[in-house]
Amino acid sequence: MNNIKIIVGLGNNIDNQFFGTRHNIGADYVINLSRKFNTKFKKIKKFGGYVSNLTLKNKKIILFLPNSFINNSGKSIFIIANFYKITLQNILVIHDDLDFLPGIIRLKYGGSSGGHNGVKNIIKMFNNTLFYRLRIGIGHPINKMKINNFVLSKPTKIEQKNINFAIKYSIHALLIFIKKNYNQAVTFLHTKK
Repeated sequence: MNNIKIIVGLGNNIDNQFFGTRHNIGADYVINLSRKFNTKFKKIKKFGGYVSNLTLKNKKIILFLPNSFINNSGKSIFIIANFYKITLQNILVIHDDLDFLPGIIRLKYGGSSGGHNGVKNIIKMFNNTLFYRLRIGIGHPINKMKINNFVLSKPTKIEQKNINFAIKYSIHALLIFIKKNYNQAVTFLHTKK
């Protein structure tokens, strides 16, 4: 059994103006997760974000949405982790990934930011790369110069359909991860058609 204590959904969570955009898929995922288990988020000013709680197999897990732009999300994560004395290795971060097509979701432990500024900020704040990531594919614009506009816009209907399907089965993989272990979750997620 692993020891995940906080699940973080990355996104531009200022005033909800970016919900539904590609860059907000991490936050949208965690909101979906909270709905599945009928939990509500509460804004906690001292943490700089929104907090909800899940209990799975007698294990309490904090769901967290930093109330910041994605590039500055590490600060809020550092504050809540420090308050609850939770190490980075016990945190799962869910975020969008340009390197995968919409509908592809992968689990990863450690490694570089892969160019994701939110992940980069977390690594900088904790001075550590050892944490779990659930990466949700959003695809890549043809023109690399248009990445900012691309991530801040909404997926097409077909992309959204693929993403929604992937989120559904990856929530099952996440539950395998929490209740059993990382390797079984990776096997399930990475071999699912």
